[in-house]
Amino acid sequence: MAIGLPNIDIVFLQKAVSAVLRSERGTALVIVKDDKQTTIGYDVFKFEADITDKKYNADTIKLLKRCFYVNVNKVVVLHVPTKTTAFADIKQVLDRIKYNWACTTVAEWQTDLVSYTKSRNVISKGRKVKCVVANVVVADDKHVVNMKGNFVHEADAEAGTNVKMTDYLPRITSILANLPMNRSITYYELEDLDYVDNSYVTAEKDVNKWTDEGWLLLINDDEDNVVRVGRGVNTLTTFTSTDTEDMRKIIIVESMDLIQEDLYSTFKKYYVGKYKNHLDNQYLFISSVNAYFKSLTKVVNGEILDPEYDNHAFVDVENQRQAWLSVGKTEAEDWDEAKVKEMSFKSTVFIAAKVKILDAMEDLSFQITME
Repeated sequence: MAIGLPNIDIVFLQKAVSAVLRSERGTALVIVKDDKQTTIGYDVFKFEADITDKKYNADTIKLLKRCFYVNVNKVVVLHVPTKTTAFADIKQVLDRIKYNWACTTVAEWQTDLVSYTKSRNVISKGRKVKCVVANVVVADDKHVVNMKGNFVHEADAEAGTNVKMTDYLPRITSILANLPMNRSITYYELEDLDYVDNSYVTAEKDVNKWTDEGWLLLINDDEDNVVRVGRGVNTLTTFTSTDTEDMRKIIIVESMDLIQEDLYSTFKKYYVGKYKNHLDNQYLFISSVNAYFKSLTKVVNGEILDPEYDNHAFVDVENQRQAWLSVGKTEAEDWDEAKVKEMSFKSTVFIAAKVKILDAMEDLSFQITME
């Protein structure tokens, strides 16, 4: 008889129910240069009032306060003395920080942050980190968002007093870290701005072409006289069988990362080392995963998965067969599906899933026929 997994179902259901709430409680990391503190370190803030001149200079305080234009869960500030020139010098501290979205206001570190994000995600099997950068030439990664434009102008500032795009990154990073899973950043209204730089837009290369190339744009919506975020895309432009075209949407990748982190953390905490690796126990885990998937289709849980699709996990027969073949078990080539499932491979659990993640409503095709 299989050993039961009494906690797994409850844990997964709790994660599904809290999905939207957790997506609103992300952690934004901002990397700044400031000499008020003489060593590399970091501070954690939950309230804007705690950011004072005891720790940061006036310019730094101003850009950090932009994080609090939305309701935030947590803002982590990694402070670096201005004499520090190499991004590598902060890596040891950066590696210790848990966060969801990061940015740096240091112009010469934009590309470094892209490289760091990519390498950290290769190593991490659970939580994936994301970053927002400005005007990086090449990124091409679903966890990197690249802003286009040189400056923005704040509504309460004098004419000609512009804010560099790198100094505005904390605002966008904080929005993304605290945006609920059931909405997209597309067309998000930035009430604090009255216009943005769009000098890069030409007749030959309009906003649609820039977006297709993986740039997140801020646009002057002259019709409503507001500034909005354009289509919510990341920098992924090279599509493969594993990085598909859908994954260039920020909201899709956020949902993917949430599901991956939930599955990984639950398996690691409640399953690894606690149960024998045989088919009955695998089915118990798969059943719990499928219940989790079903919960993610509900409106109250953010409708992350499409309720009309057959979202389900299953034993990955082909990869399990290949594992046996790789150790010289040639007869595995002739095993039928049932036999492969019965032949658990050492300590490895081979499970796959098919799911359909819902995008947000962003486009409208509305044809009216007049009689």
